[in-house]
Amino acid sequence: MMNRRDFLASTSALGITLTNGNISFAETNKDKDTAVIYLFLSGGATHIETFNPIPNAPADRRSVTGHVNTNVAGMQFGGLFKNLARQGDRIANFHSFHHRDANHDSAQHWVMTGEANFGAGTTQKWPSYGSVTSGFHGTNAENGLPTYIKVNSLRHDDAAWMGGKYTGYDATREGRKDLKLLGEDKKFQRKLSILSMLEKNYKAKDEQIAKSWNDLKEQAVNVILGEASKAFRVEEDREYNDYKDNNFGKDILTAVRLIEAGSKFVTLNYGGWDMHNSIENSLNNRQVMLDNYLSKLIMTIEKRGLYEKVMLVVTSEFGRTPKINGNAGRDHWARLIPLIISSGSHDMGRVIGKSTANAEEASDDPVQPEDLRWTIFDHLGIDKKMSWTAIDGRPHYLVKESAKNILKDV
Repeated sequence: MMNRRDFLASTSALGITLTNGNISFAETNKDKDTAVIYLFLSGGATHIETFNPIPNAPADRRSVTGHVNTNVAGMQFGGLFKNLARQGDRIANFHSFHHRDANHDSAQHWVMTGEANFGAGTTQKWPSYGSVTSGFHGTNAENGLPTYIKVNSLRHDDAAWMGGKYTGYDATREGRKDLKLLGEDKKFQRKLSILSMLEKNYKAKDEQIAKSWNDLKEQAVNVILGEASKAFRVEEDREYNDYKDNNFGKDILTAVRLIEAGSKFVTLNYGGWDMHNSIENSLNNRQVMLDNYLSKLIMTIEKRGLYEKVMLVVTSEFGRTPKINGNAGRDHWARLIPLIISSGSHDMGRVIGKSTANAEEASDDPVQPEDLRWTIFDHLGIDKKMSWTAIDGRPHYLVKESAKNILKDV
């Protein structure tokens, strides 16, 4: 008889992966027409050179790229955000977002899920925002497009104990290779026949993982062969020329198209921010590109009538030390983290919270990951008091009762 390892290896050879899990969860589709694009700056982006440049601080602390005034009085960005500065009235800029973990892995877990997990071990893992969204709204839109899509993968972007059904669709450039099967339906159907045989052999061995596998398989087939696949044909988009120069631009446009097509939570990852050395030189590459495409993204969202619908979140696992180190870089710093949100359904053009004079820590209106989680869920129509039962038999609540909506309550 085929064992679990053999089954997973066989499905992997067919270009499909499976995450195990189990959950007792009431799937309820809500009518609120909202969505989130979650752009993560992995590596730990500097909060100073991005959105809190502290121009009056000492030379070894203030932004090494200078600062630029936005079109909102009192709101400044790092000096390389020339284009984004013209859209300050479309942005809420948080100067007090923080947590207590300066380790890449566990810090990313905190900001991706809203729950601390020091050491990022498996026992305390929590489902990602996208996975909870998939659980609450159902795994697929009516056209078959997954509710939760990962255009770029991130650590801790999975469903943890919610199970494979809510893991989200892998639409990374590697994952999108499956879509090359479009127009080759006979070849794909032969592979599905092979899978059916594997499933029959495995079902008697492990009913739960077989069910999770079948859910994921149906989701993947809907994307590959259904109308939903059109959302991935980014080269057909009317704005393709504005985004085509590199993969980051094409990924951003893909995210917009997925939201238009019916997805509710799409993740993007623009990494390379772990700048312990020569931060000024590094920023001249990374941040100029971020400025270019982030400003285009906000314009595209508005032009397509999505500004009220979409909440765009840009953040990182932590910030960087307020004082420049001996290698002309900045080290890990969790007491302040860059965070901006653009959402037409809330008041924008604001600096929310306040940091100390040298951007060392929050001084007023502190904001934490659990607050960001509730802000995202509230936008998506998710009930603050909702709970579900995991495999340990205990109910887990989505949001802490004390959590604040940082666009309404701060």
